[in-house]
Amino acid sequence: MKISVKAARINANKKAQEVADTLGISITTYSRKENGHVRFYADEVAKLSNMFNVPYENFFDAGCLEKDTD
Repeated sequence: MKISVKAARINANKKAQEVADTLGISITTYSRKENGHVRFYADEVAKLSNMFNVPYENFFDAGCLEKDTD
């Protein structure tokens, strides 16, 4: 069963600010990503998976971008 990022966060008893801090992004950016306005990067999905104890495949529908490391 797939659940949204927001549902996974709430189920893990995490505040949005706490997750944003862990990802190293602003609360505004996190909110936009959580609400589907901006996609998560693959490394962020891996962190969310670990933080929420949810398989990373669950978040494929959230859409991911590959970070430019140049």
